[in-house]
Amino acid sequence: MDKQETQNWLTTVMQQPHGNITVVQTLRNAIMSASVLASAALVALMGVLATSASYNFWSVTVAVICLLTSGFFSMNAIWRLSALSFRIQQKDGSIGNSAQNVVSALHALRAAAVFLFLSLCAAAVGVLLR
Repeated sequence: MDKQETQNWLTTVMQQPHGNITVVQTLRNAIMSASVLASAALVALMGVLATSASYNFWSVTVAVICLLTSGFFSMNAIWRLSALSFRIQQKDGSIGNSAQNVVSALHALRAAAVFLFLSLCAAAVGVLLR
């Protein structure tokens, strides 16, 4: 999804009666996705650190770095989406800026998911190299 598609969607939905509620609920769902990703990254990080002594050093290091990066991107998405949700409810800011913020938050969510996946791959390699 790019900025123009997001801007078109926001414009169309916001023109409907109670459209801002739909947008805020959509943002809430994205925030929940980011929260689940952040929670999964933190739980996996605790697991990797708790068992790190019995695995390959490099796979543990890569897994930890990827998990921390995943958590960072998840928190970034949560922050952006939460701020945007409040601005949309107050009808503060232009649709163009809101669309760009949604796209940026979705990119952060995608990056969080990719880094979580990479960390799990690194942990699996660590198990195989043990």
